[in-house]
Amino acid sequence: MRRLKYNGYTIVMQEVPNEISLAINISDCPYKCKGCHSSYLWDYVGLYLTNDIDNLLDKYSSLISCVCFMGGDQNQEELLYCLKKAKKRKLKTCLYTGNDDIDSISKEVVESLDYIKIGRYIEELGGLSCKTTNQRMFDLNNNKEIFFYK
Repeated sequence: MRRLKYNGYTIVMQEVPNEISLAINISDCPYKCKGCHSSYLWDYVGLYLTNDIDNLLDKYSSLISCVCFMGGDQNQEELLYCLKKAKKRKLKTCLYTGNDDIDSISKEVVESLDYIKIGRYIEELGGLSCKTTNQRMFDLNNNKEIFFYK
């Protein structure tokens, strides 16, 4: 299993409803969905996430309410390590995964998340903002699905 690398990050207000999130773009995506807007994350490039997570959280934790990992379930042990770092700072956590089955995500990881988006991107079905999407976003604390479309 390869170590998690990230290829950039940004502060966002639209990935997780009602949260200001540090979105960390994890590379080496195993799903490689046709039509993906982040195909640059298919390659195994960037910096080791576990080396930098403390610095990222130190720098941004006063500005954010959530850390959103855009991928990372290909190494759930390291993902869990990073989730725990965020939780220690009282930040909410989110995972965006192309995995279609939440049950394939370890119980420990799921229990460390506040939100999860599951499902491969299928171009003809659209993303979270489309009613036809296969992707699903869940608020795990309130045990409910979040809908991005009107």
